[in-house]
Amino acid sequence: MPKQYLRLSDFSGGLNTKFDARDIGDNELTSTNNIQVYKTGQLFTSTASATETSRSAGTLTSGYGTFLFKSDNDLSNNVKSIDLLALADVLTGQVDIIEDPFNTISARDNTNHLNTIDLGSNHAGGEQNHYYANGALRVCDSDSTQIGGDTNTCYWYGHIDRTGTIPGAAVNTWVSTTNNLAAPTEGNITESATATHANENNGFDISLSIESTDADGLWEATTFELAASWVYEGDQESLLYTFPESVTLGIHQYFTGVLIGLTRSASASNKRIKGGRIYIKKKDSTDLYTLFADMDFERGVRKDMGDEYVSWANPSGSNFNNTSGIEIKGPSIDTYESINGFSPDVGHLSFGEAAGLFHKDSTICNQRTFLAHVNYYVDSGSASTKLMPDRILYSPIGKYDTFPPNQFIDIGINDGEDFTAIESFGSKLLAFKQKTLYIIDVSSPNDVDWVLEATYNGLGIDKPSAVVRTEFGICWVRKTGIYAWSPTQGIVELSAKLDKNSQPMTGLTNPVVGFYPPDSQLLVIQNCGASSDALVYDFPTKSFTELGSYTAAAITNLQNNQDNCIWLEGNDVKKYSSSQGTSTFSFETKDFDFGNPGLLKRPKKIIFSYTTEASGVEVRTSVYKDGDTTATVLAADDTWTTAARGGVKVIDISALGTVSSMKIKVDAYDTSGTATTNGNYRINDITIVYRTTRKEPSTAVNS
Repeated sequence: MPKQYLRLSDFSGGLNTKFDARDIGDNELTSTNNIQVYKTGQLFTSTASATETSRSAGTLTSGYGTFLFKSDNDLSNNVKSIDLLALADVLTGQVDIIEDPFNTISARDNTNHLNTIDLGSNHAGGEQNHYYANGALRVCDSDSTQIGGDTNTCYWYGHIDRTGTIPGAAVNTWVSTTNNLAAPTEGNITESATATHANENNGFDISLSIESTDADGLWEATTFELAASWVYEGDQESLLYTFPESVTLGIHQYFTGVLIGLTRSASASNKRIKGGRIYIKKKDSTDLYTLFADMDFERGVRKDMGDEYVSWANPSGSNFNNTSGIEIKGPSIDTYESINGFSPDVGHLSFGEAAGLFHKDSTICNQRTFLAHVNYYVDSGSASTKLMPDRILYSPIGKYDTFPPNQFIDIGINDGEDFTAIESFGSKLLAFKQKTLYIIDVSSPNDVDWVLEATYNGLGIDKPSAVVRTEFGICWVRKTGIYAWSPTQGIVELSAKLDKNSQPMTGLTNPVVGFYPPDSQLLVIQNCGASSDALVYDFPTKSFTELGSYTAAAITNLQNNQDNCIWLEGNDVKKYSSSQGTSTFSFETKDFDFGNPGLLKRPKKIIFSYTTEASGVEVRTSVYKDGDTTATVLAADDTWTTAARGGVKVIDISALGTVSSMKIKVDAYDTSGTATTNGNYRINDITIVYRTTRKEPSTAVNS
């Protein structure tokens, strides 16, 4: 019979361990180790990861502790678009902020911004959860085992750049503070033309006169009570402090000469406060609080949200009031509810109100923050907190730190599961428990129109680091599989070609997942708590490859920007690399029967076309014939040279004799044949030269 040629130039199918080695596609592989697939179908050795820098000694909890975010200001307060990396030390309760983590070590400032956020050091452990919105990072410890004795507090960290004539109003700095939208705690009303001033940070005073000579006042003749709030960065308003004094108006009377006095120094402790508001209603009534005055540290005071501001004056040092008294002839149409979207009677607003409040996971969707599995106040009337693992809290639109206790979704109460993670894509929430996935449609601006769209049993996950948002949808990993969801395709099992009862799937004991945008790849590390292998899913080719011995120690969750995927391993900041590099490697092809399993074949040669970027190393070529589990080593000390940065390697395999089928294994190893070594190769194609005989395989052949 004439020579025949089987040319393999496309390996884009990647791993297929679910089916017999004879039944998979010619472009698929039965095993890979530190091998990836180019989009064109070539194979290449992969370095997998590289160390970017090291931080000072710290302790991490596997699967937690890193968060990557962007800012328009660097840590020196310069206007500069920059990446920032938050790194937690769970033993100290401190969070470090590292500037530009993808720059060279010499150019990176990783010493002056340590211990930036202090969550508290009451325990040895920590499961930090982060979210980033409106230019600020939020951090809390979500370790539910610390309820009761824990002093850890949720924190807000952001850059504030604000001008103003009031001391303390002009700010250009990074601020780290508890995420508490606290209300004023003092203030007084004086019926005079002289401004008074409350203590700094605690509140403000009102001085006013009552006009009795004019007949155009629109107020009801009655007694009124007034209340005050603080307004924080992001236009988030506190609950109300009620002034101890009341004010009585007669028929047609109105307020004139209204002055708001406050004390504010350059060292004002809470730089998040940007202003405040005053409200009024009939005393002891159930009426809504209507707006009386709105103040802004930069612009001044106004009586309605659509009015012009009256500027500030400084009559005596750091004591301030508006330059001229405001005349208020009648009630405003603006109310506390219309401005904020909730009642001032909700009782509580923020996770920084008390130590020990936390949420297990968070996501931003449709300009709201959603928090899953919370330890929080049960309702407006409760001063105590409660662990609610089946609850999802959500903020009003645009108010990312504001959480009225009555804005929640409860799903699967007392079902024996807890919410473990939450992620969003478009207007859909994917809320995970340990075993169950819920998909919720929150597209409507009115929360009463939200819909529980679907429930999927057996698709839950154990922790937030097992799910990631990608350009293709939401991807997650559990011990039984790797999945993706998108609005167009629904749920797809990405790992459908991988055998759940063998490696690499059986290694998914404590998995974490990340996304690498430049090559549209999903990175799955089998066990974030110990040395393990990793899987790479390539979206363009819809294929998996396996990376061996990927981590040497416990690692955090994985984070990505548009160019990188990053994590912390011990004290080393690592990033994923999809490029060709030097590593140990191996791969195995399918079991080829050359399209004719009923006849014997005489293999003659295996021809490898390759390129390399390193000095030649020993490459072992082996064959599994006729389904054998023990390989026949064909070229044990064969060096693939670097001539012309590549070449063709011909392996004589005629000594195999006749075969029914054959599978090829290639790996790098040292000359002793007892240990692997590093190689740097790209396999362009493999050609098998053979002849077909007229003989049929005997019954002795393992087929």
